[in-house]
Amino acid sequence: MYKNFDELPVMLSVAQAAETLGISTVSLYKLIKKDNTFPVIEMGRRKVIPKEHLKKWINSKISL
Repeated sequence: MYKNFDELPVMLSVAQAAETLGISTVSLYKLIKKDNTFPVIEMGRRKVIPKEHLKKWINSKISL
């Protein structure tokens, strides 16, 4: 478990991003499918989330 956002790896797995957002992995997969602004990179079947892009995405949702 990470104590703050800066300790997260540069690229997060779906499980790490879900834990960071406080939701289940299944919920994050649904969010990725539903929200085309979510910052996910697909590499074949693998999905990764760049930490800095996730941070910007979270901030854009907070400011709504």
